[in-house]
Amino acid sequence: MPIPDSLRAELAQYLIGQKLRALRLRRSMGLTQLGQRTGLSPALLSKIENGKLVPTIPTLLRIATVFDVTLDHFFQNEHRRRIISITRRQDRDQAPEHRLHEDGYSLVRLDLGSGERKFQPFLAEFCTQQPDEGRPHMHQGFEFIHVLTGTLELMIGSDKNVLGAGDSVYFDSNLRHAYRSVGEVPCVALMVLAYPERNLSERRMSNLGSVHAGRHPAPAMTPLNGSVKIMKQPVPAGEDPVSSTPGA
Repeated sequence: MPIPDSLRAELAQYLIGQKLRALRLRRSMGLTQLGQRTGLSPALLSKIENGKLVPTIPTLLRIATVFDVTLDHFFQNEHRRRIISITRRQDRDQAPEHRLHEDGYSLVRLDLGSGERKFQPFLAEFCTQQPDEGRPHMHQGFEFIHVLTGTLELMIGSDKNVLGAGDSVYFDSNLRHAYRSVGEVPCVALMVLAYPERNLSERRMSNLGSVHAGRHPAPAMTPLNGSVKIMKQPVPAGEDPVSSTPGA
């Protein structure tokens, strides 16, 4: 039965042929070899790749099985998946649940969009502390910090790094690390957290607390220039002041 032109145009948006070719070339597989593994002729496979033939569901299923993908792989509309997400300042200011408060610093999430994210950007404010007051932590992934104002002391393992305004650092956050502002004013920085080894559910905002959370509930807070400043909370007697985050 012939396929109407309107339906053919709609199916063309899914780029099925291009996805098939990409899967085949990724495996360094020729059309003949793929035909042998699927039971389909090389000529038919070539027509599919070049958009001259719309494959049936059983045909796509044979191909998907060879490449260990689901049928969904062929029916994701690449154009509709393009993400443009704008977060307005007023929306962020009215979303206190997107603020993370920790011992000595606060994080305000800059991107409030939904869906999968490869990284999470934050505006971080670090408070002035004594050298032994920082609480080291660790978590999967990587961190990037760009200091906007003030001076930041960053401990990574046993290495002490001092960053001034305009300085940046990228590091493996599996290493135990701690921050503190060492200037007369709080240090403000752009912080980007990336979790390349985590799945979507682990990257959701609901798990932000497990990234940098300590063992205690968030201490009391007072507003500071529209952001949040952390008030120091003492560590209970007998507890180790150095702890790692859950899931680290």
